[in-house]
Amino acid sequence: MLLISRSLCQRSIQRNAINYFIIRPIRSHSCTWQCKKLLTISQNTVECKKLQSVILQKCYFRTTQSLHIPPFVAMFLRPVLRIGAFLMGRTIKKWWTRKSQKEKEEYKQWVKDRSNIILGCFGLYGLILFIYYITHLETDPLTKRSRFIIFNKEQEKQLGEMVLEVHLEAHKKDLVAKTHPAYKRLLRVIEKILAANKDLKSIRDTKWTLTVINTPLSNSYILPGGNIFVSLDILKIIENDDQLGIVLAHEMAHSLLLHSLEALSDQLLWDFLIAIPILIIWALFPDIMAAIVQMIGERIVSIVYKLPYSRVLENEADEVGLKLAAKACIDIREAVVFWATMRTLTEMHLLPPELSWISSHPSHGDREKNLNEEMMQAIELRKDAGCPVLPAIDPRNKFYERSAKEQEIYFKQKGII
Repeated sequence: MLLISRSLCQRSIQRNAINYFIIRPIRSHSCTWQCKKLLTISQNTVECKKLQSVILQKCYFRTTQSLHIPPFVAMFLRPVLRIGAFLMGRTIKKWWTRKSQKEKEEYKQWVKDRSNIILGCFGLYGLILFIYYITHLETDPLTKRSRFIIFNKEQEKQLGEMVLEVHLEAHKKDLVAKTHPAYKRLLRVIEKILAANKDLKSIRDTKWTLTVINTPLSNSYILPGGNIFVSLDILKIIENDDQLGIVLAHEMAHSLLLHSLEALSDQLLWDFLIAIPILIIWALFPDIMAAIVQMIGERIVSIVYKLPYSRVLENEADEVGLKLAAKACIDIREAVVFWATMRTLTEMHLLPPELSWISSHPSHGDREKNLNEEMMQAIELRKDAGCPVLPAIDPRNKFYERSAKEQEIYFKQKGII
């Protein structure tokens, strides 16, 4: 991992392409995202009253405080668990090969006599992990989905600062200046989304940053703590500010939903779960066979659980991002057009082919379909926000009416290809 000092990072931020947005808390009793929050405290009871479709605060209590792991400890533990299990397994295997046949039989009998105790230790280990898991489940206020997170809000900021330094160092030669027209365009759209959604406490409490990088990859992503990174190359595919707002709102939704913290928490839990299987594999099998078995096992877990889980997070960010964009009076129908464009470019072999079942992201076609299904509800939210009426000509219809040849001509005219 690349590390730079805090002073170097601060000089780099001041000199290059980072801009901070600070939204001050508003002292009012205004509505927050289709709901009003009413707390009545009487005789040691707390009542949460649901007024519309979304509750922004869940009422619950704990008898003990959650044990949160510092981010640097979590990042240190991940490789330590894997490497430690690997080394311990090989050590046991080498120790076993040095034993005589008589000694091996004695140890086998010793293990057999204490099998219940050994199994009980494994069971206790699993029980501890299970208890830790259920005591760190919380309900996301925007989606109502239960999630496992081992970090608190302050630790998210620490993790964000730490990861931001690494990414700034990695892209120090690619940073785009704040005076660049693309930077100003991105900044304008981000400020529009923030202003329209300032009723959300998570929006106000986040210190948002923008970094524009000049790389050949058409990509945008967000780091913990609201640090948005956008590649200049992705602007070639985006046709207008409405589509740009959709892309940025998607990334901001990842931050609001704490997806990076959730993913890191999930990965650390899996590392604890698979530490013992890794140890057993390297203790029982020859080195080459152990490496193959571990690789196949981890690939199966990735395909069956990790990648589908990642796709769930992406779909969730699409849905919440659509709502953020709707409240900002963006023509949210362009979200469908953007992903339809990505799908078409893939079908034209201008983008890499998609194999959704081994991808961390849903296919472009699936995202196009899902957003179409969410569109009516998002349009109603846009109306409730007091936005101007959408243009009569639906951009989705214009896109779907073009033939394959017309699409190619259109993309060339727009500079997309």
